[in-house]
Amino acid sequence: MEQNKTGKYFKYAIGEIILVVVGILIALQINNWNEERKASDYNRVLLKQVHKELAFNIKKANELIEFYRNKDTLIYKVLTKKVTYNDYKSSRIYGTVLFGSKEVNLANDDYSNFMDNQNHLNFGQETIISKLKKLYRTDKNEVDNFDDITLKKLIEFAERRKLNPWYYNYAILEETTDEMIEYLLNDNYYLNEVVLYQTRNLGDHFSYTLIFRNKAIELYDELSDYLAIEKDTSIIKNIEDYAHYIGTYIREGTENKFKIEKEGNHLIWRTTDKTETTVLFENFFYPDSKTYFTGLGNVFGELLYNDSNEVIGFIRTLGTKTRYEYKKIN
Repeated sequence: MEQNKTGKYFKYAIGEIILVVVGILIALQINNWNEERKASDYNRVLLKQVHKELAFNIKKANELIEFYRNKDTLIYKVLTKKVTYNDYKSSRIYGTVLFGSKEVNLANDDYSNFMDNQNHLNFGQETIISKLKKLYRTDKNEVDNFDDITLKKLIEFAERRKLNPWYYNYAILEETTDEMIEYLLNDNYYLNEVVLYQTRNLGDHFSYTLIFRNKAIELYDELSDYLAIEKDTSIIKNIEDYAHYIGTYIREGTENKFKIEKEGNHLIWRTTDKTETTVLFENFFYPDSKTYFTGLGNVFGELLYNDSNEVIGFIRTLGTKTRYEYKKIN
């Protein structure tokens, strides 16, 4: 003070304070960054578990789809009276339309764990979480609901079936008696039950499961890319193996064109007007095998081949409600 240097000391002290404050702020920011990184890394671990659960659920859904694919043809033949006495006598399969049911039993433990423990999210994770919520809170709930409905109906029908005198012969002796065949061919109550099965099981249970399955495949594909995880080839198929699906198809009675096209590593279904200038509908197309597919609406599909093993068209079916044949034109 005697040398009149007070101002310099004050400036020095203020500078030191500023440096300390800046250092503290930087340390806090670094700590926040570290916490956010840890939270993001933890979310990725949880998302990897969700990724595995999606794969499990897709395969469970596929099992139910195949179950109903086999029922589809049986229901069509029974309700159109194409099954004869000799058919029932020679094969037990025709009498099993209402014998047995199947539930999907979708899992959601890993999804719930992720939702309960998620922390700081980045934009990519927020987008995925929004899709996961829709998939599990809406689409899964529909499947769960019809799991319950179809199981209850199966139990109800089993209770009524045991009242028939032929049931012992069929269940224990494995005999299809004339009395049972008469019941299967002409009993109105039984035929009404098959109609209800077609509406409830094929029209609802299968349809909601297919919707869940297709959305789950899209999300599984997106999560695989986001997490840089190798994709299960039974879920995300190599489109080169299904190039024979690609082409333009027509159906008698409509002027629209139906196209299956390749886009990236996906097949896309597009419906256009006859000039092919206006797209009326488009969606991802998922082949189940080299011959069978589901989609193009909530129905079953099967490719048709000629003697040279070339695709000449396909057929779409759903019990007696849908049975359309499409011809491949190029």
